[in-house]
Amino acid sequence: MATGAAFRELDLSACRPDSLMQRQTDEFLLLREMHHRVANTLTVLTSVLRCEFGLSASPQLQKALARCEARIVAFGNLYRSLVVGAASDWISVQYYVEHLCKALSEAVLKPLGVRCEVVGDAGEFPSERCERLGLVITELVMNAARHAFHERNDGLVRIELINRSDSLVCIVSDNGNGTEMALPGVGSKILKQLVCTLGGSLVGKSGHNGTSVIVTCPRSMASGEFA
Repeated sequence: MATGAAFRELDLSACRPDSLMQRQTDEFLLLREMHHRVANTLTVLTSVLRCEFGLSASPQLQKALARCEARIVAFGNLYRSLVVGAASDWISVQYYVEHLCKALSEAVLKPLGVRCEVVGDAGEFPSERCERLGLVITELVMNAARHAFHERNDGLVRIELINRSDSLVCIVSDNGNGTEMALPGVGSKILKQLVCTLGGSLVGKSGHNGTSVIVTCPRSMASGEFA
C-alpha cells in the first residue's frame, strides 16, 4: 500500500458546492437511467452472441464465447451494483461497497490477477450518496487496474471505510507501481465533480509502494441537501 516518505502529493483537490448543485438531482437521475440502460444493453449483447453463433460453433469457439459472455455478464452486474434502492433509502455503506467490490473483482480485477478487499465500517448513508461514492470508488479502482499493476500478478486494491462523528472517510489504496501523474484528463474532472456533489474533499499520494486516495464526505450533508 502507499506508505512512506517516497510519496508524491497528487493534485486532486475537490471543488466546493456552488450554484451548479441545483442541477445535481436531475443529473443524478439521468446517470442512474444510463447505468440501467447500459446493463440491459449488455444483457441483450449476450443473447445476440448466442443467436449469432449458436450450436454450430466449434467446441473451442464455444468455450471462447462462454468466456466472453461471462465477462459481459460481469460488467452488466457491475453497472447494476452502482444503483441501489430509492434515493431516500438509508443503507449500510459497508454492505454497498462490499457488493460493489465483488462486482469490480469479477468484471475487472480477477482477470488481471488483482485482489480487492473492503475493511472497516462507515455506518449508514442515503443510497443516493452511497451511489455517488460508489462511482468515485469505481473510477479509482479502474484507474488502478489500468495503470498500477503492469507485469504484476500480486496486485491488491484495498478499500477502507472509516466512520467519524462528522464525516465518512473512504481510502482507496493499491500496492502497485505508483503513478507519474495524478489521474489526468477526463477521469480527474469526473472525480472532482463527483466528490464535489458529496460536499467532500479528495487527497492522494503516490510512490514506489503504491497509490492511496482519501475521500472525505461530511456527515452534515448526509441528507444530500446543499446550502
